[in-house]
Amino acid sequence: MRIYFSAEAPCLLRLGGAAAGFCGQTAKFADVGEEGVQAEFLPADGDLYPLSFLIDEKFFDAPPSCCDVCRSACCAEVLARFSPRDAGFSALAQARAEGVLLTAFSCGAPSLAVQNGREMRTYPLPRADRYEAGEAKIGGETFARLTCTRGRERLLLLYGQNLEEAFRGRADEAAFGERLRIVRRFDDIAGHVRETCFRAEGGALIEEESRVCAREGFDPAALDERLLPFALFQEILAGGDPSPYLAPSLAERAGMLREYLGDFCDVSVPRDIFYLTYGKINAAALSYRRAANAFDVKYFSAPCSEGKVMNIRPIPEEN
Repeated sequence: MRIYFSAEAPCLLRLGGAAAGFCGQTAKFADVGEEGVQAEFLPADGDLYPLSFLIDEKFFDAPPSCCDVCRSACCAEVLARFSPRDAGFSALAQARAEGVLLTAFSCGAPSLAVQNGREMRTYPLPRADRYEAGEAKIGGETFARLTCTRGRERLLLLYGQNLEEAFRGRADEAAFGERLRIVRRFDDIAGHVRETCFRAEGGALIEEESRVCAREGFDPAALDERLLPFALFQEILAGGDPSPYLAPSLAERAGMLREYLGDFCDVSVPRDIFYLTYGKINAAALSYRRAANAFDVKYFSAPCSEGKVMNIRPIPEEN
């Protein structure tokens, strides 16, 4: 199996005790047998702890929290995240919302503590450039709020008085009032923007309506056929209408596509090993979250003719 190795910070990669080169955001790959391989990530920054583990089937079934992993029929990916040697406690943000105290802190890795005087719960946080805590009033109910900003991405987290996580998701814009209004902008071919509204009900947030639109002037018919599969799957991921991408024989079943494809969370171009394994197929890689840091990847081809997708089938085909 081919495994692609990458890391959040530049490091030396050793496989089976031998140096395999430097990696970072740019991945290194190796073809590994069924017995697995001992992988070591030695960061260039001496203030970070190195990592070492045996990468085999058990590793991909239950990866350690310091790694994100993806697994497909023809390859796997491992992204390593390092922890600082000085893992002292530091508060990142704190706020109180009607008896709920919310504290974002770091002790080697960012985490969140939510407490109300009777109990406390902790939740993992992504690494971010900035954390902001406060409260949000929605439909007469008060929620503790945390915003995590990293580059252009903004993650919003909301917690009710019962300390349950009511919302966790990307929010490029958020408005609070009688309802919660979330705007998310997708970095995709069509430039989708999705606006979703929620109502508060007993500490939970219930989706009421959602609207998706592409950027002004976007026309699926003008796309190169090589891009059509990716644009189609991105349309479905954004919650839009896939009908304009589909041939008439397939368009009548457009409403069934999401159920057929499953609950995928990302669309990407397959790695080079996919084409070496299956040939020059115009296919997209769809990622499915299996755990907080583990994803399964499935491939789907979408043969096209006259600017329309004629069929959608898994690669390799299911028996």
